[in-house]
Amino acid sequence: MAVSPDHDAVVARRALAQALGDYLDAARVRDALALWSRSFEGRESLIVGLNRYCRQVAQVFGLAGKEAELHLKVFRALQSDPRLLPDDPLTQPPHERADAFGAPSTQPPASGSAAVLRRFYQALEEQLARDLPPGITPARVRRTLIRHAATLPRAQQHAASLWWSGQVSSLGGDWPAGGAGTALVNVMYVALAELAGPVRADQCFTEAVRRLEASSDPGLAEIRRYL
Repeated sequence: MAVSPDHDAVVARRALAQALGDYLDAARVRDALALWSRSFEGRESLIVGLNRYCRQVAQVFGLAGKEAELHLKVFRALQSDPRLLPDDPLTQPPHERADAFGAPSTQPPASGSAAVLRRFYQALEEQLARDLPPGITPARVRRTLIRHAATLPRAQQHAASLWWSGQVSSLGGDWPAGGAGTALVNVMYVALAELAGPVRADQCFTEAVRRLEASSDPGLAEIRRYL
């Protein structure tokens, strides 16, 4: 399929969503698409607008140096079968998308233990992002986590998968140390070791624990109870 300047606007946003998903979480993909819709969509040809957009989104979302790579990913997505592209996030309510089980995504409220694990995973992501191995993208990391979450009981698997897929912004439910919380940490380690090797996984874990223990939040300093 040739890329046309008057490419269907929804298909263009879906292609952007696919490309941006390799760099940003679901909430930030939605924000980046809102920038496209507000400042670029329909204002000029797709080809001209996309070139300017990639430069601006790289500045706004911390993707400096990735402009050409992002540009290429969008063009490849535009040339793919539209049926394989993700849904347009701007047409879906941010917290009411259908989950992997086919029903509107609902989850229990987040507990204190969920907040600790969410911050721990964010610290792991930040560490891994500093030196991503070739071929490893944030989207691939999340897909691997979701696959390994299948080892959890169904309720915990559901909550973790909703979170890692970006269908909800925070991990919900109760994740006590020595129980579901420790099991989730084990899932994180197995997934990272598979993708980056056990040495890199150990390094990420060590630094993430250090950062949380040095935090001014005493709740985060309890992370070792989950290891």
